[in-house]
Amino acid sequence: MAVKKNPFINAEPMLEKPVGNKQPRKCILIICEGENTEVDYFKKFRLANVTVMPYGIRMSTTKLIKEVEKKRKEVEKRKKIKFDEIWVVFDKDENTDFEEAIRLAKSMNYKVAYSNQAFEYWFILHFQDHQGGAMHRSAYAAIINENLQKQKHGVCYDVKSKHVSDVMFEILLRYIQTAYDRACKLYSLKEKNKQETQESVTTVQHLIKSITGIKTTEEKRKEEQKLKSLQKSKTK
Repeated sequence: MAVKKNPFINAEPMLEKPVGNKQPRKCILIICEGENTEVDYFKKFRLANVTVMPYGIRMSTTKLIKEVEKKRKEVEKRKKIKFDEIWVVFDKDENTDFEEAIRLAKSMNYKVAYSNQAFEYWFILHFQDHQGGAMHRSAYAAIINENLQKQKHGVCYDVKSKHVSDVMFEILLRYIQTAYDRACKLYSLKEKNKQETQESVTTVQHLIKSITGIKTTEEKRKEEQKLKSLQKSKTK
């Protein structure tokens, strides 16, 4: 069965400057601690108005943050571009400086997409309405693969290679609205209870919003109601 084309991969990324009245492309630099899963995943977002450039540098938490500026300068010089947003993507794992890294990144005006325990928790939320309790990252792959296998595409997430195939990415995109709603709701509850960095949680959804412009289902519903109300008032 063919996988339906998704609007989030509707154009190859370009680096040319805008011409005439064309809207300028937003350029996003994403610095990841991992070289495979995160980079593989974000590279697959290809939109007409956004250039996404992810890099993995095999460092975590505060060590990662301290390398960002060096990487930004190197990429901007080599690509001859200027980034509009700089994101750092890292996990809690067993790091003891996790919260310190979040504070450091924000103090340097970087945007943060963190996960506790790991990035793949974002994948889990595509399939499972997890309520934010503790879940060790060693359990993630089994949950992801159980749900991928239900799609009957013979695809799996290999914890050794940590490769995100095109088919896996397409499947994840089918449920991205669900994942986004769940991640936003979960984060809001954690934030309200001042537990926004505590297991299990992710803020990858904030980066997804910056890339795709996605909104929660509730936000869309309110906008539709407002539009209907305006249209109704105009007909009176």
